[in-house]
Amino acid sequence: MNREAVGTFRRLLESLHPYPRMQFLLFAKNWGALEEELLRYCEAEDHSILLYRLEGLPAEDLPESERIRQRPYRIDQPRYNLQGKLYNHAFVTALPPEAPVDFARKVYTGIVNAGGLYLLLERKDLEAWEAALAEANYVATSTIDLSGDLLLLHGRKMHGWGGS
Repeated sequence: MNREAVGTFRRLLESLHPYPRMQFLLFAKNWGALEEELLRYCEAEDHSILLYRLEGLPAEDLPESERIRQRPYRIDQPRYNLQGKLYNHAFVTALPPEAPVDFARKVYTGIVNAGGLYLLLERKDLEAWEAALAEANYVATSTIDLSGDLLLLHGRKMHGWGGS
């Protein structure tokens, strides 16, 4: 990931509504530049991350930080609003091994009204994921170019727009 892409991601984080102590979901299979930037943002702003480790991301590969709680990803998990907690935004830096609509619906239950889902994608996957977000009741989808063939697809959960 180049510096320009990380800078774009940082500006995105800084543009989020600055609620105190926001909680983020993160789905990742590697700990890289974007994940590190999210952690830096959370440490600076007193926010927290619940990380779902995809494809066996070893817990020992993660940085030590009181801002990160982590757990292994389970495809059979019915939803991501654990213990009644709702997350302000969800970031997906590695696509999960399940159907896009199923994943989008499960994440939908864990995001607060007007919260966002941000998916790191290659352009070739954009059309399928846009359709999946629409079917799972996300609205106002948009893309943010990061670098080359990589982009962030954003969808917003809106109050009263179906789902749960």
